[in-house]
Amino acid sequence: MKLLVDIGNSRVKWTTMDNNGLNESQSFDRNKSGIKASLNKVWKTLSEIESVYVANVAGEKIAAQLTEWTEKQWNLTPKFIQAEKKHFGVTNAYDEPAKLGIDRWLSLISARQHARLAQCIIDCGTAITVDIVTKAGQHQGGMIIPGISIMKSSLVNNTDALTTDTDDQEFKTLATNTYSAIQTGTLYAVTATIERIISDLKESFNNRIRFIITGGDAQALLPLLSDDVHYYPDIVLKGLAFYARQDKAKPAEKNKSKAQKSQISSDVDGQEKTETAADVTDKTAPNTVETSTENDNPSPETITEEKKKPARKPRKTRATKPKSPSKTKKQASDPSLPEEAI
Repeated sequence: MKLLVDIGNSRVKWTTMDNNGLNESQSFDRNKSGIKASLNKVWKTLSEIESVYVANVAGEKIAAQLTEWTEKQWNLTPKFIQAEKKHFGVTNAYDEPAKLGIDRWLSLISARQHARLAQCIIDCGTAITVDIVTKAGQHQGGMIIPGISIMKSSLVNNTDALTTDTDDQEFKTLATNTYSAIQTGTLYAVTATIERIISDLKESFNNRIRFIITGGDAQALLPLLSDDVHYYPDIVLKGLAFYARQDKAKPAEKNKSKAQKSQISSDVDGQEKTETAADVTDKTAPNTVETSTENDNPSPETITEEKKKPARKPRKTRATKPKSPSKTKKQASDPSLPEEAI
């Protein structure tokens, strides 16, 4: 089972994937201090995790905490996906492809695989990102807009007597209290921006473009948007799943590689043993050959060859030295030698 993780600026979404596909996604808030405490609560009971794929826009500190936790808990190092120049039929428009946010890149891939037509992906999170991909899979670029929470915090941080306690306020076109007014104003600001983007893109693409909205604030904005905007939750996780499926065969390849290495090791060991036995034979062969040639009668072939040679005058000779191993190898192929000497 594979674990897919989408770490955003304020929340962490995750799901698992098995042979049947993606399971239902879950999420938890990302604390300012990090995510260790949340991981202990949420993932402690997970088992049979064989790999972890991560889309992270929260920085190196969070990445390090996640890596430390998974290595300690499952002995697994997460694979952090990065944007590329081209993959899964999508071509990145950025001058430096790796600098495109990984959440935006995965959203483009997911949208492209879902439908082969021009699409606009509007991701409404802490920041709102807008990206366009053509029918041919060419990323056209995009834009980044302050999200609802950033707009609210900007008002609070720069205005006296305001607080951030506006999330649960009722939406009214004309609000009758400060908090509700902030909630309504920020929703209208974001909605108006999105509607203008939709209008301009429809004109540019002759109405042949599909609009997708996703992200934590998407459901709050949907009632205020036109009906031709499609809500597509978990788009980043679904894009991440394409990378996980791509690596599906790798564990088997890894096991195969180990088996091959084991077989090679066995072959090498066997070869070394054979060579060692041959070395021993070569070293012992001279004594064996000398003994054999002295004690055994020559073969008929050898007698015939000796008769053909001209007679030589006897001469005095010195004591002969033992024959070298190289000569012994030649002797080993001589049919006049007994089998024990070969």
